[in-house]
Amino acid sequence: MATPFSRTTRSLQADNNYSQVGLLVAILLAMMWVHWFLTAEIMSYEVSQALYVTDKEKLRRQFSQDLGAKRVQTIRNRLVVAEFPPKVMASIHPWQRAFVQLEKRTTLIPATVVNVSAGPTKGTVELRAEIDAAVPNPFETGEGGEVKIEVENVTQLPWYYALLAY
Repeated sequence: MATPFSRTTRSLQADNNYSQVGLLVAILLAMMWVHWFLTAEIMSYEVSQALYVTDKEKLRRQFSQDLGAKRVQTIRNRLVVAEFPPKVMASIHPWQRAFVQLEKRTTLIPATVVNVSAGPTKGTVELRAEIDAAVPNPFETGEGGEVKIEVENVTQLPWYYALLAY
């Protein structure tokens, strides 16, 4: 049995305010999600072939980043050497951020690229890994693992422009 048109319009008028507010909120959330989806940065990493932990270590004191100027923190700086294939050496430069993952460990240790030297068969990258000196020392001389260096930030927006142009 069909519903008369006048009843349908009366019911829409009765709950008009709540449905319009709900629809407006849903559209706003959908627009924010699409904006995030198209402009979110995706990190691109280069992963090392080999990693060697050296015995060169320095301790330095600095003010804690978390507590402001309330506490002085001791930082352990360890020199780490990683090998990369020659084709990726053009995208690796000093002062790039990196992460060191040692064998038999699950944590990532933040590091910074210090020196880059490219050879015909392999490229060598020296990194300064930093960790709080109050925690147990995870580094053992000669230990292996892998290094991930951030080389590029990409978004999906150019890909969608290319799709629209096609």
